[in-house]
Amino acid sequence: MVIKKKSDFASIVEAIIKNDAGEILLLKRSNHNTFFTGLWQLAGGKVEFGENIESAVKREIFEETGCNCINSKLEKVFSFYEEFNGFKGTLFLMVYSCEINDSIKLSKDHDEFGFFSMTQIKKMKLAPISKKAIFG
Repeated sequence: MVIKKKSDFASIVEAIIKNDAGEILLLKRSNHNTFFTGLWQLAGGKVEFGENIESAVKREIFEETGCNCINSKLEKVFSFYEEFNGFKGTLFLMVYSCEINDSIKLSKDHDEFGFFSMTQIKKMKLAPISKKAIFG
């Protein structure tokens, strides 16, 4: 048996939140972030040790937007090798579709948000993990 270091694996959740027009919510990373500064991303983040993935996506949405997640549904799962911000290893990415019914109040980690069409998103500078979550 080979025992891996803790940093060899990470689980990430991302949320595809659409408005009534079918546009997707993206958040712009602020200067408070040490990596991917200024790039657009879906609401999401790392699953904490011992946390289940549905709780993680709800927590991340609340932390980043101040909104409660309702009607979450697992849509896609990816695994791939990644290197960024000192991490080297396999990422497990779970993509949820979610709904929110609150007004968005951004955390300090983001300085802008908007709902965008797929045509607009294809032209935007996206964080790599969100790009994977949206386009596969």
